[in-house]
Amino acid sequence: MHTLCLLDIKVKEPDYDAMIRGKTVYLPPRFMDVNTAAKQLLEAEEVHGESVCTKDCLAVGLARLGHKDQCIIAGTLEELVSQDFGKPLHSLIICGDTHDLEMEMLKQYMISNSRYKIQHLTEHESV
Repeated sequence: MHTLCLLDIKVKEPDYDAMIRGKTVYLPPRFMDVNTAAKQLLEAEEVHGESVCTKDCLAVGLARLGHKDQCIIAGTLEELVSQDFGKPLHSLIICGDTHDLEMEMLKQYMISNSRYKIQHLTEHESV
């Protein structure tokens, strides 16, 4: 099964240091990006070692989906850490087992020299 991660949005988050001084102040809006989410998943995998989100796990990063400047990039979690997705809002799909039709669609969004593409797509095509 695939997992859709809607990444964190922090809007109107209170500044706790200001609250201690008796002032109500809000921090500027912050948005998690695909790069941070992928990096945190890899760090969690390193700590727990349960082979849930390995560096070679297929994932799809999405930004501003449905807008003219949307960005969709597929690759391994490790590869998505260094991709430029641009401004928010971002989401991340962690892929489970994929059907041949899904892989056919993902090919157009795959990082050109992705390790996943080299290792797995060639196996699918040879079958």
